[in-house]
Amino acid sequence: MEKINLSVFIVILFFLFISCSSTQQTTSDEHIYVFDEQKEDSKITVKKDGEYPNINDTYYVVQIGAFTTKERAEKFSEDSKTKIDREIIITYSENNNLYLVQISPFFRSRQEAELVRDELKLIPAFSDAWIVTVNK
Repeated sequence: MEKINLSVFIVILFFLFISCSSTQQTTSDEHIYVFDEQKEDSKITVKKDGEYPNINDTYYVVQIGAFTTKERAEKFSEDSKTKIDREIIITYSENNNLYLVQISPFFRSRQEAELVRDELKLIPAFSDAWIVTVNK
């Protein structure tokens, strides 16, 4: 009986030890964080000297990232170009002090932008893609 109790104790101890070990692989890769604090329907006003089209109308931009440094925005843009077959541009927002990574061309209708955004959201790297409404 004592051997059975000891065996049960060892088995329980063994399972506790295994269940406490991590199965996640640790990496030293730099983590790229996509700022997604802007609401999907947020409106931005662009200065006339920006890279946005010079039209006097509302249009919609699919945005896939926003970064505090140009280097990180460029790295994300280059990585993104290997995953999607769309033109990607980087613009600087003085309102937010962020480098914005966006899909080009921009869209005149929200429905067109939503189709592209929804297509991108199927790719894990772009699950946070959102639409920015631009009023000029």
